Amino acid sequence: MKVIDQDLIQDSREAYLIGIGGSGMSGLARILKHLGLAVSGSDTKETRVTQALRQSGIPVFIGQTSVDFGNADLIIYSSAIHKDHIELKGARALGRKVHHRAEVLASLLNHAGTSIGVLGTHGKTTTTAMVSHVLSQLGVNPTCFVGSDMLNYDTNIVAGSKDYMVCEVDESDSSHEFYAPHYSIITNLEPEHLDHYSSWENLTQSFRRFLEQVHDPGLVSYWGDDPALNSLVRESGRPFVNFGFSEDCVYAARNIRLHAFGSEFDLYESGLFSMAMKLSVPGRHNIANALATLSILLHLGFDLESVREALATFKGTRRRMELKCQTPEFLVLDDYAHHPTEVKAVLRALREAGKYIRVIFQPHRFSRTKNLCVDFAHAFDDAHEVVLTDIYGAGEANPGGVSVELIYDEVIKTGHKHASVVHKEQIIPYLMKHPLRDGVMIFMGAGDIGEIANEYVRNIRAGAAA
Repeated sequence: MKVIDQDLIQDSREAYLIGIGGSGMSGLARILKHLGLAVSGSDTKETRVTQALRQSGIPVFIGQTSVDFGNADLIIYSSAIHKDHIELKGARALGRKVHHRAEVLASLLNHAGTSIGVLGTHGKTTTTAMVSHVLSQLGVNPTCFVGSDMLNYDTNIVAGSKDYMVCEVDESDSSHEFYAPHYSIITNLEPEHLDHYSSWENLTQSFRRFLEQVHDPGLVSYWGDDPALNSLVRESGRPFVNFGFSEDCVYAARNIRLHAFGSEFDLYESGLFSMAMKLSVPGRHNIANALATLSILLHLGFDLESVREALATFKGTRRRMELKCQTPEFLVLDDYAHHPTEVKAVLRALREAGKYIRVIFQPHRFSRTKNLCVDFAHAFDDAHEVVLTDIYGAGEANPGGVSVELIYDEVIKTGHKHASVVHKEQIIPYLMKHPLRDGVMIFMGAGDIGEIANEYVRNIRAGAAA
């Protein structure tokens, strides 16, 4: 892959998005409409997202059984669209301009006045949302693209000017190599997406190529408590700053005070106390995300006090410890965490807040389960109860012998006393039969576990109303 130098939408008047109901595709559709293009698209089924797109003036066609792009001269698809998809094949047969979603998004970012790209194994969605929120509150009218809805705005985009653009960059399929931002945040880097990269060496080499494309002079801000990432960034020769919890990071957090749904910490810059900070989102991982945000915005010259005030009003993103229901007895949360490090960070945040925790976890992808099952062994240490359910395949075929029991066996080996496997169709009956009297019930995973959380909340509300 190579960086997108061409302005892909410059000569286009109408865009058609195949799979427009996806989170990334729907956000891109709204941005393209804001930029003046006529936009339409298709999806396989009707959802809340497709209905919302129609309400915003974007036609959506359900079914994807025929080819009819009208006058669309730019056809956009995502990684979820198979190469043999009827519309994708039809677009190429008709000679239409066809591009992957990441190519179009990279083209927009690469031609912005000031561009900020955020990537990394964990935390990139929340960090992108934080940067987007603060810039919006500071009145610079940015255009922002986030991988999940921001709770402050109830959407995953901010449609502003081309002067500032902030974008969450996906590294799962090497498409981050399309991007050449002025500023980059790398939240962390772990062996992930090895179904695509095959090896850690291939993954790090791909990040080396990305770093070479960051605008010179530009700036790279990265998680300084990771030795491997530290070496990778320093080897690139790009100007950099780092952030973290260790004293030798340029932007560091000390005197951390964690609360049930927020935190406080002291910001230190190059070893010197700067200012006391307050967040309305919980956990050390969100403090790390805030440090990343501060590192870029302070470098850009924004006033620290103004940034501090804006950060304190950030509410988070959908499916990141999202509160679904609260009763006098317990809370129901929904979270996207699906990697062992993410799971551990979320559960640690809840445990530090003094909560009794029951987690319902849905593994994501057979390949990830096979590669990381041992790493999941201690991911649930901070949960009092662990309910594991069937793997969400995300389009992958089971290579054979891969099941949720791989994770269950590893958790049991650690001596966890309250772990069980409950098949997906039995989760709601199981939870209704074993109610939680006090504490937090958190549904976790990147598949359709969020829909199960919604169904559970509907059930308990119906029971309370009866």
